[in-house]
Amino acid sequence: MNPSDKATAEAYYEGGMRAFESKDVKNALALFLSAARLGHADAQFRVGVFFYHGIVVNRDEREALKWFRKAAMQNHLAAMSELGIMYAEGKKTQHSPAKAYEWTRKAAEAGHPQAICNLASFYERGIGVEQNFTIAVRLYEKAADLKIPEACFALSHLCYKGIGTKEDHARSARLCRKAADLGHREATLGTGIVYHEGDGVEQDDEVALRYFKLALSMGMPEAKRFIDEIEKTQGIKL
Repeated sequence: MNPSDKATAEAYYEGGMRAFESKDVKNALALFLSAARLGHADAQFRVGVFFYHGIVVNRDEREALKWFRKAAMQNHLAAMSELGIMYAEGKKTQHSPAKAYEWTRKAAEAGHPQAICNLASFYERGIGVEQNFTIAVRLYEKAADLKIPEACFALSHLCYKGIGTKEDHARSARLCRKAADLGHREATLGTGIVYHEGDGVEQDDEVALRYFKLALSMGMPEAKRFIDEIEKTQGIKL
């Protein structure tokens, strides 16, 4: 990109960000596209997000893949991470476990937190690489330290079952609660169950009820049964 195109692309991108922040999403996409076509990596990534999620355009995975790849080729870490997910979960020509692993590994090695978590899941499930629970645990631990909720929750399960690490219900409970406190829905329900049953922690229905009610508000209807049970048998209401 020559200096003139770079300046123009940056102006388009900044205009897109202002439009996006003002909730003028359609205009934001138009400006991001203008910047992306000039080679602006951040804009290319954002255009990919628009097409992947179907924001003001029809959802188009092929178009998303195209823009994520363009940004990834410029070492855009978030684009690399998204590209890895698309190759892992995509269908037909978009499905490639080997490419999923390779792009995710590159982003993870460069320090992208979500990519580290995704790479751990690839090792856990054997996607594009030989299954290795020990490596999965090590990567989940790294991502959990970076406060990635999915990593905390996945590591909680592995600790509970003693897979790739020693069985430790207390550590599992701590990780589950950490994931819940970072906004993970399933972990929020799980934390309620942990405290309700006293598994790895001291039994505490007041804490359990708080997490169950939060889980219910997050769209976890399974929590209602536990709430009714605690309120009926223990007489606890928060």
